Amino acid sequence: MTKPSTLRPLHWLLLALCLLAASFLAQQCQRPISYNGGLGWDGVDYARMATQLAQGQTPQAQAPFVYRVGAPWLAALLAPDDPPRAFLLLNRICALLAPLLLATWLARRGLKAGTVVGLVLAFALPWHAPLRLTPFYPVHVDPLMWLFWLGALWLLEFSHHKPTGARSLWPWLLWILPAVAVREVLLLPALALAAQSSPLLLRRASLRHWWNHALQRLEMWRLLPVALGLACFAGIHSWSRPEQHYGFLSTALSWAWMKSPPHLAHGALLAFGPFILALLALGHAHWWPRLKERQDWLVWGMGVLVLGWLGGSDTERLLFWGAPFVLWGAGRAWEAWWPSLRHSGSRAWLWLMTGLLAQGLSMRLWWTIPDHPGSERLVLPLFSPLSSTGRYLDLWSQHARPEVQVLGLAEGLAMVLLLVGWAWKLKER
Repeated sequence: MTKPSTLRPLHWLLLALCLLAASFLAQQCQRPISYNGGLGWDGVDYARMATQLAQGQTPQAQAPFVYRVGAPWLAALLAPDDPPRAFLLLNRICALLAPLLLATWLARRGLKAGTVVGLVLAFALPWHAPLRLTPFYPVHVDPLMWLFWLGALWLLEFSHHKPTGARSLWPWLLWILPAVAVREVLLLPALALAAQSSPLLLRRASLRHWWNHALQRLEMWRLLPVALGLACFAGIHSWSRPEQHYGFLSTALSWAWMKSPPHLAHGALLAFGPFILALLALGHAHWWPRLKERQDWLVWGMGVLVLGWLGGSDTERLLFWGAPFVLWGAGRAWEAWWPSLRHSGSRAWLWLMTGLLAQGLSMRLWWTIPDHPGSERLVLPLFSPLSSTGRYLDLWSQHARPEVQVLGLAEGLAMVLLLVGWAWKLKER
């Protein structure tokens, strides 16, 4: 069963104050992007859609952005005459609520309060997370998507702990329609629902036996949210007016050809940071067995990995969608390893400070996001290019210049290996 929350009112107050302070500093220190009049790339389409919806017109924009009508519709309601301001307000609110929603979920996974607070800050403070990205890039739809994404975690818990057949389906049916209108990727949590009844990991079983057993155990009612979501997406697809042909399959195949395993590895390092990944590697025995038991989480996580590979150029942002499970695993690893490391005294604290410093550098805690188009001056990275005035595209694994990609990947992998090997030596003392 779901465990009682480990967060007390004082913890919630501390967390809320940290998030408000981070949001205030980001808003005061971060200059918005100047490219395309402050709208960036996809923001041009979202702002235009908001204007069209405010005027009662059918949205017309580039695909796939034209299918994501949820956030532009809300922006049209908030400030029909000023879509950028409406998106900024909407996304700032969502960026503050999302970490708190994640905290409610992590706090009921049996993790200690201090661990939960640290993990939530690791979620909220990276430069590419909604809290810090929104002041730089206000017109986008990811912050609203995060509310539905994290809300689906609680829907899975509801269906997992109260398997009362189709009677537990109604929250999913209320969730799926607005979710798919916000972003089509929100079909993935609905797919994870089906995995709660159908086994995926049968050891020493033939493919035929697995298939037959999976079909026998599959509860068809769990597929209804997926069917309803697909129907909703098909309706939006036929209603909206894309300006060019766009094929999801052909686009995915092109990314499968262009994106290499080193790009994925570099993206994962930039998405989560070396300290979080080192904890996952150290404590895999403390989270992997539980993940295999929760096959809905496993399907969801595997889907995020596929999206990181095939879903587009912003690998870090796509892989970061797996943050709830990655941070949960890192939290379990931390609580299993730190008590044994702490006996090493000052050496353990030096290990911890090294890991936290590397994590902070990777998250760019002390630098703002550079403008685009920014300076073409080459800034060699220490996990990430440490400059507020460098080249914006060098922050991304797929778009960075080759020397930045190679050096950033090598530094990140070296730090992960250093932290893992150092921890094992401390434990053996």
